[in-house]
Amino acid sequence: MIGMIMFVMLIVLMFIGVPIAFSMGLSAVLMLLINNTATPMVIAQKAVNGLDSFTIMAIPFFMMASSILSGTDVGIKIFRFAGTMVQHLRGGLAHVNVLTSMIMAGMSGSAVSDVSGIGKMEMDAMEEYGYDKDFSAAVTAASSTIAPIIPPSTSAVLYGSITGVSIGKLLIGGLGPGILMGLLMMLISWYICKKRDYALAPRASARERWVSFKDSFAAIMMPVILIVGILSGYFTPTEGACVATVYSILIGKFVYKRLNFKKLFHILENTAIFASATLFVMGMAAIFGLVLTHNQVPTKLCDFFLSLSDNKYVILLLINILLLILGMLMEGNAIYMILGPILGVLAVQLGCDPVHFGIMVIFNLTLGLITPPVGLCLFLTQKVARISSGQMIKAILPFVGMMIICLLIITYFPPLVTFLPNLWMK
Repeated sequence: MIGMIMFVMLIVLMFIGVPIAFSMGLSAVLMLLINNTATPMVIAQKAVNGLDSFTIMAIPFFMMASSILSGTDVGIKIFRFAGTMVQHLRGGLAHVNVLTSMIMAGMSGSAVSDVSGIGKMEMDAMEEYGYDKDFSAAVTAASSTIAPIIPPSTSAVLYGSITGVSIGKLLIGGLGPGILMGLLMMLISWYICKKRDYALAPRASARERWVSFKDSFAAIMMPVILIVGILSGYFTPTEGACVATVYSILIGKFVYKRLNFKKLFHILENTAIFASATLFVMGMAAIFGLVLTHNQVPTKLCDFFLSLSDNKYVILLLINILLLILGMLMEGNAIYMILGPILGVLAVQLGCDPVHFGIMVIFNLTLGLITPPVGLCLFLTQKVARISSGQMIKAILPFVGMMIICLLIITYFPPLVTFLPNLWMK
């Protein structure tokens, strides 16, 4: 009953416009004080201890590396390189858009960074070749969702820090689904472009490919260094985030020569603001989790799910449906915070591999970025493209359908996720 009252308070506070962090903190603190479960000192200590983690430090460092790369025109160089590889194919500029997002995903780990950093450039390039605005916007929004799946993924760091699942394995586990996701997007784009008979772009010469590759090589090496470093065990995900930050500063300053101290200071300032907002939510989530744990809410909800069916695959389908609905109504990070402890226990109860279950959850909630009524990337792209909401939603539907198919493949074919982590990270 206490858990239900707290959830109702949370929903009411969010509905009237109170930010998620304050909604979680206020509802949890009131429940703790009313029931005399914890003193104000204990509550404050719980919030601080929720952030006292070496792993969580990866989040601000990955944010900073992404901001540095966005501010040094790396996206433009990656886009040109991708163009020399696939622009001549049917639907070439759409493929370039997707391939650019796949490469940039290995640097930013954030879908919003992808859209805000290079989204307008990608859409402008597609429109120059005669692609419709709504299709260009749909490809840009959909491809941006690859970023939270392919490492480095801030969503994987967040989920792992909340549930205790190996963050290194979660990061590597996203490679297979991320690549599958990109290939399916290219397949959908090819079909639509063929149906609409968009013009073909010229094939790049061998020399153009080589020049573009050399120009973008330093940037492309960043995800390679991260993945190889984590796979080999040479550094942890948090140390990898620090390496990514230092590497981005070096190439921004000495290779591309677009980073100066003034710009770096501005990037540090913005990173501090965004990271502190994320960490504050995590601190409030720690208090929220204290109430859930004290009242055995995770265990009781797990028992409820397990009572619905004795078939593991049916329960996984029901969990996916629940998360899809929640992802349409709430921001993904908030769902990780609120349901993270519950999902972690549920994975164990179902006998699922925790890495496989984690990637399934992350992929599912990533869909919320391009689904109404809250989809951040959906409406951010719509605003940049200057098209109506109706046009944007209609154009994105084929990609949403493709991602649901991809989600089902991930759910019912665990080796797609677990093969690489089990192979390289014993």
